[in-house]
Amino acid sequence: MVAVAPPGMPWGPQLALGTLLWMLTWWLTECVPLGIAALLAPLLLSTTGVVDWKASLSSFTDPIIWIFLAGFVLAAAFRKWDLDRRLSVQLASLYKGSNPKVAALFVCSLPVFLLTLTGSITASTAVVLPFLVAYLSMVGVKAGSRFSEASTLALAQAATAGAMLLLISTPPNLIAKATAAQVGSELTFFDWFLVGTPQAILGLFISWWVTFAFIKPEMRVLRVDREKLEKARRDLGRMSRGEKTVAGLLLVAIGLWLLPSLVRIAGEANPSLGPLADTLAVVMPEAMPAVLVILAAGLVRVKDEPVLRWKEIADGIDWNVVFLFGGGIALGLGLDRSGFADWIGSGVASALGPSANAWTIFAVSAGLGFVLSYAASNTAAALISCPIAASLALGAGVSPIGPIVAAALACSISSAIPSTTPPMAIVYSSGYVKIWDMFRVGMVSDLLRLGVLVLTGPFFASLLG
Repeated sequence: MVAVAPPGMPWGPQLALGTLLWMLTWWLTECVPLGIAALLAPLLLSTTGVVDWKASLSSFTDPIIWIFLAGFVLAAAFRKWDLDRRLSVQLASLYKGSNPKVAALFVCSLPVFLLTLTGSITASTAVVLPFLVAYLSMVGVKAGSRFSEASTLALAQAATAGAMLLLISTPPNLIAKATAAQVGSELTFFDWFLVGTPQAILGLFISWWVTFAFIKPEMRVLRVDREKLEKARRDLGRMSRGEKTVAGLLLVAIGLWLLPSLVRIAGEANPSLGPLADTLAVVMPEAMPAVLVILAAGLVRVKDEPVLRWKEIADGIDWNVVFLFGGGIALGLGLDRSGFADWIGSGVASALGPSANAWTIFAVSAGLGFVLSYAASNTAAALISCPIAASLALGAGVSPIGPIVAAALACSISSAIPSTTPPMAIVYSSGYVKIWDMFRVGMVSDLLRLGVLVLTGPFFASLLG
């Protein structure tokens, strides 16, 4: 359903757009802390009545933020019990060559890309980031170096590419499936594999190449002291009880993140599992394992102390990033309730006219999803753009599946500012990435990936019949 402006507020869309531009300016210039800038959304949108205060402030406790918190807690636990050091030694052994760009591909980009199979790009990024930080320390690369910044940014870029990998990789993909069902069409797991997976693979290598083209490492050769690595491996000895406990927390979290997705996949082949998949989606959303991790970290004891004391949990959380992403969610809510989607959709429909062809509808749907994803989270952008894409397609007399998928895929491309998608916010919290570098790398990478989607997407969509 397309949102409309609240009664008596014909200026709602313009107000929401103005709020977006104000926040974007503050975020890009960093003239104030990013978390402080994020508070503009509830202040402006709730004071003017576009969104009630309860709804806008609830954005700062959105379930997805608990995944951020769990990621911070896991990272703190890995550092405290030296599990990050053990894993960094293993990562350093994955690639035997000395090319720093290829090393980053193997150490951070590919692992996080493959972990998106768990159905959460947010959780995947939160899991891999501590390993990368530990690896950089192991090979003698300090925070502030170009190689550390490029590697961290490549990790987040790979996670955003992984969002396109499977139907269950990120919420916009499932929103596309639901939208297709609303207009009487079916979008299956295999359908998405034909259209989305090629875009994910192309996006992985495009974003990796662009990242290192803009942020060139200081060194041409990554000098890894293999003897030092071997000595570090010996010095670590067997895993301590603390390491095993923290590893257990991680594995439990990954298992619980995987379970609903695996049941949903099985449900595609065996419809009798459909009710179970629906139940798991309700009782075990992504936030559930996150809450369990935080609770267990404070209660499970190793020797005479918990995995993390309360002060260690509180100190390990980057509240600037929590506020940043909460503000992004509040902004997306305002864009939805202000009638911004109706405003944009009407303008697009008028511009296209009645004679638009299938390729034009596909391209416009992708462009709409892409633009909206900079104004709101990828989930909010998909909720707005997928129904509009379906309406445009049906109005032009073409199949709505291609445009719906185009809009959903495009919603997962944006990566130029921390608020666009959780992986970008998570890596920004590491302190390794400058926001201006994130913006310039993200814009070029995003535009290239959008171009690839528009050029190749219609061909892959045609395979759906």
